[in-house]
Amino acid sequence: MFANAPPAPTIASRRRLTIGRRLFYTHLLVALLVALSLGAYLHWAAESELKRALNARILDNATLAAQATGPAPWPAVMGPNDTQSPEYLALQSQISTLTERNLAISRLLVVRRGSDGMRVVADSAGAVSGYAPGDSIIGSDVELALPLAPRVLNRTGGFNALAPLSGGQDEHAVLVQIEIDDISEKLYELRRNSALSFIVAVALALAMSAWLALSARRVLQGFAARFRQIAEGESGQRLELRADDEFSDLAVALEDMSARINQSHSEREGAVVELKAARDRLQEMVRERSAELDKLNVMLRSEIEQRCQLEAALAEAAATDTMTLLLNRRGMLEVLDHAAEQARRQHGAFTVLIADIDHFKRINDQYGHQVGDQVLIAIGRRFKASLGHNDAAARWGGEEFLLLWPGVTVTEAEKRANELREAIGSGPIFAGGPQVTLSLGIAEFTGLDTVERCVNRADKALYRAKQEGRNRVHVGV
Repeated sequence: MFANAPPAPTIASRRRLTIGRRLFYTHLLVALLVALSLGAYLHWAAESELKRALNARILDNATLAAQATGPAPWPAVMGPNDTQSPEYLALQSQISTLTERNLAISRLLVVRRGSDGMRVVADSAGAVSGYAPGDSIIGSDVELALPLAPRVLNRTGGFNALAPLSGGQDEHAVLVQIEIDDISEKLYELRRNSALSFIVAVALALAMSAWLALSARRVLQGFAARFRQIAEGESGQRLELRADDEFSDLAVALEDMSARINQSHSEREGAVVELKAARDRLQEMVRERSAELDKLNVMLRSEIEQRCQLEAALAEAAATDTMTLLLNRRGMLEVLDHAAEQARRQHGAFTVLIADIDHFKRINDQYGHQVGDQVLIAIGRRFKASLGHNDAAARWGGEEFLLLWPGVTVTEAEKRANELREAIGSGPIFAGGPQVTLSLGIAEFTGLDTVERCVNRADKALYRAKQEGRNRVHVGV
């Protein structure tokens, strides 16, 4: 520990799993595992040997009983009616005498193997208290399977051993019930000794673990105190350990680290001064660069805004008819595709209307192209004024116009188209201008076909409206 210095008090919390406790628990766990594994193996080996000896004793008794019973005319004993036959009485007397003389055997059965299982020939307990001739042995189809050979049974019907009888042509055997109560006392003694051995091993493991944990705790407390001194910048006493182990190597490395820290501390103070000066120079450069970047950002934002406005104007101009200020054919195709996609997604519909100015060539020929252009502009204004929130109108080509009415049924569209047609044809299209009429074709888009087919149906409906005399509305199918 520290020379001429008391150990520093620990500041570890009782709830914290300290290294000392970890070492204690680890050594204890290893010792317990070793003791438990070794004790379990020894107990298992001793218990297995005890059971093997017991099984050997059971088989010896069963074999001796089979030899003592010997061959006899047992085929004559077949059923309950044979209990008074000389053969049965002789066999009954023989096996009863055998159980009386052999105190290890508490009960003995002579059985015969048949096609339907094992049948009783005679029972040492008698036909009244035990099995009668011809009775079936429960479980014999499992425990007494072929071939008949000396074996220990799993307590079939209360019997725990089987041995074939000589002279029975592999058809007769004896089942014996041998008392094994003394095994319980031996097993109890064995388990008690195993438990005592385990308790002693646990006590030794506790003592060893506590000693190791205490030793490691003292060393670690010394390291903690020295680390606190180094962290607070105090020189303190060098850490010296008596043992020559890894902790000693760690103490030497710690003192080397303390010396290097003191050396680097002085170097760091000089570097801090240089760093402050460099930081001041860098801040000045950053301020200058920031001012330049701010100017460039202002110029760049202005240029981006101008470009966005120009692109928006170009996009609008590309989709707008310059004369009527309605959408042109290109712009309307984009609107129709968007409306078709939305109608399919929402399972909705919209109506397409194509309007054509009747006898527009006659107007150009009679009044001139300038008046014809004014008629187109006036019609465009009327269409634009009649549009709803989601409606759209476009100059489709020449004197044709296309209107899009989303969410409007064919019946509503026909009524609305007639009102628009009558309003335009009720007087001059503009002050001092000619009176014009419209022919209109209507088609509904339901998502079952394409936009092109819907527009074609509206165009065909317009053609039929012209054929029927113009100035009317026709619905396409």
